Amino acid sequence: MRSNVLSTLFTLITITVTSVLSVPFNVTTIHPRASQLGCGSNPSPSEVRAMESQFRELLRADEEARMPPTDPPIPDDPDPPTPPPGPPKPASVNVVWHNVYASTQAGNVGWLSDDLINKQMAQLNRDYRGLFTFKLTKINHVLNNIWHDKADTGNAEEAAMKKALRVGGPETLNIYSISMKSSSFIGYSSFPQDYNGNKVNDGIIITYTVLMNGGRPEYSLGRTLTHEVGHWTGLFHVFQGGCADGDGLSDTAPQAGPNFGCPTFADSCPGGRVDNIHNYMDYTNDACRTQFTKQQKARMSDMCRFYRNIYP
Repeated sequence: MRSNVLSTLFTLITITVTSVLSVPFNVTTIHPRASQLGCGSNPSPSEVRAMESQFRELLRADEEARMPPTDPPIPDDPDPPTPPPGPPKPASVNVVWHNVYASTQAGNVGWLSDDLINKQMAQLNRDYRGLFTFKLTKINHVLNNIWHDKADTGNAEEAAMKKALRVGGPETLNIYSISMKSSSFIGYSSFPQDYNGNKVNDGIIITYTVLMNGGRPEYSLGRTLTHEVGHWTGLFHVFQGGCADGDGLSDTAPQAGPNFGCPTFADSCPGGRVDNIHNYMDYTNDACRTQFTKQQKARMSDMCRFYRNIYP
């Protein structure tokens, strides 16, 4: 019986992904103040509604699949009580890092040492401890001046780079570090729901200047990658819906817009709940961003189960 329900769940996933994502979500709608940070993962309100509707359907089907029978049979010789389960193990995510650099008269630009990439991955694992374990399976150093300088969301250079380099399925995180000097962004990510509509596009693009010790003091602790991985695992910005709708989670306060710097206090919406200035999905400085909420963690876990075949 349970297997039949689960089969129905995965059929529902296939149907909804095919119908809703026949046109990939646009991640380039820029929030009025987003250019100060330049995260390009900003779906429009209509796209968010479609994404949330689909996600809620999958949650309901998943809950039904997990429900025990209404009248379970009573065994003649019951087993001793099962001890309560311990905390779930972190889900494992394979990562391939594509370090796309350029060659100039002054030397190589954007080339990252394996040691720096490993330190950035260690920070990522600290920020996601208990939820995900990111395993760096390959570092791919690629010399290509055009991709390094010009790849940007939706353009031909991005498409060519990803077509040539991307590996794995929805469960593999592909990270592309480039300069993004022709872009108004410093990073952006696809969402889990995007995968079936555009498999090659799945992954994260980030400028090397906001990685650990990358040259920007306010973003030198590696939290921009933590932020973008939040999108890759299904989170919106905490200011996504503004004061009216929020980001769909009750334990992140509605927020009128992004915060910058490292404020000691911010309260941009009426109702008495303060802004999420310490949340990884705001735009504050790296030193200020230190947490995900309980519901954000649950959402990332569910999104990865439904869309990326990533399980604890």
